[in-house]
Amino acid sequence: GATELVVEATPALKAGQDVDIGWDISDAFVTEHDMAGTWKAFNGKWQAFFRRQVVAVSQQQDKQVVTLDVPIRYPVKTRDKASLKVSSGWISEVGIERLSLSNAIEWNDAWAHDQVSILIMSGVKDGWLRQINSYAPDGIKDKGWMPSAHLQSGGIMVADSKRITIEQCSMRNAQHRGSGGNGYLFEIRRSSEILTRDCEAESGRHNFIQNWGFGVSGCVWLRVVSKGGKALLGPNSDIGTLGYSEFHHSLAMSNLIDDSVFDDGWASQNRGSYSSGAGHTATRNVMWRVQGAGIVKSFNYGQGYVIGTSPDLTVKTALNASTKATVGTAPEDFVEGLGQAADLRPKSLYEAQLKRRLEP
Repeated sequence: GATELVVEATPALKAGQDVDIGWDISDAFVTEHDMAGTWKAFNGKWQAFFRRQVVAVSQQQDKQVVTLDVPIRYPVKTRDKASLKVSSGWISEVGIERLSLSNAIEWNDAWAHDQVSILIMSGVKDGWLRQINSYAPDGIKDKGWMPSAHLQSGGIMVADSKRITIEQCSMRNAQHRGSGGNGYLFEIRRSSEILTRDCEAESGRHNFIQNWGFGVSGCVWLRVVSKGGKALLGPNSDIGTLGYSEFHHSLAMSNLIDDSVFDDGWASQNRGSYSSGAGHTATRNVMWRVQGAGIVKSFNYGQGYVIGTSPDLTVKTALNASTKATVGTAPEDFVEGLGQAADLRPKSLYEAQLKRRLEP
């Protein structure tokens, strides 16, 4: 929750500079989270956990007190060689809006390639995506098990960015929904303060997803609708398993899923060795007024919250030693207002807090 960090005075920092706060994925950090033997891909490497801007700098003897625009949301330990680094090269104040996009191709060709996203916003601050919709193209003879396909694999991806709004967008009908990072319709990687609002996703593998690496925090999914998520076993059959929207990789921190509908599901859990050792995918996340006919699995490392759900939504928070998804996630996530979404006030936690911040 701190907005002030005391740092060594070299080099001098200035108000207005962009900075990243992060630390090494040290052996001690891995052990602290009971992830020895699971977290491997980023071990020993410095990772940016929080992407911020300097508001003010003051001198304190031989150190500087740096005031940030947004609070940090997790303990930052010098044990792990925590540091604040100036970041540059940002693309800023850019947006894309009112476009229809499609890249569906013949079925087997789509399955020959992994992780093909139709739109990527990377290294951007203060940007937006508005009214971007996928559609089914004409003239393709064979679309296999998805005759109305819109996308080869992925939809919109935001990576290594901050302060981005994605609004009134829809992504649907991915062809390649197999393993290897496919069928992710709205994907966020290593980014801070991303608002996804009033968006719809249908028939992906994971419709709304945080993915690959540490460093997703402060993101909000507001009034999103997810349905038809399905993980296919291969290109030659439409047999598969429920495809959750989810926190997919390591330790997504302090995010909010708000006033949204999931007719498939949302998962926050320990994914163990899946995805090159994703392990604990989530901590300190909140689900507020979540509705739909799907399944919510809320197994946050440390604290997690599910508050106000619709009667037809299945909520799973109970810890079970035989269920790998819950291992190491004690205590059980806080639950309140099951089946009482209609009576929950405020209707949107994000919008209530936004109003308070903007009031004089």
